[in-house]
Amino acid sequence: MNPRRVHELMLEHFPEVRPAARDWIVAADEGGLRDEVVRDLVSRHIPADELLVEVHRRVGDFLAVEAAFAFVAKHVGQGEIRITDRQFRGFVVVAANGVATGWAAEKSI
Repeated sequence: MNPRRVHELMLEHFPEVRPAARDWIVAADEGGLRDEVVRDLVSRHIPADELLVEVHRRVGDFLAVEAAFAFVAKHVGQGEIRITDRQFRGFVVVAANGVATGWAAEKSI
């Protein structure tokens, strides 16, 4: 999937983050991405084998989970990284300053 399509999907379906309403954890430091933190957030909130990952409108892809973690590690600090599954059931954000948060989609009533 090309970055433009990923960006279109994120604009259409990824919810507003509302930073003050989220619990954040340090996911990157001077040593780079703290892989275990991001893996834990993804495993808790996004039940999928493939992930949509967007760094910004020109950098994004649809990747297998392991490739997605490598992609995030490569681009951490370059933008607000958004991670979700193709059905937009769960969400993880790794902010440019190295903190991360995650949540599951609200169920419709």
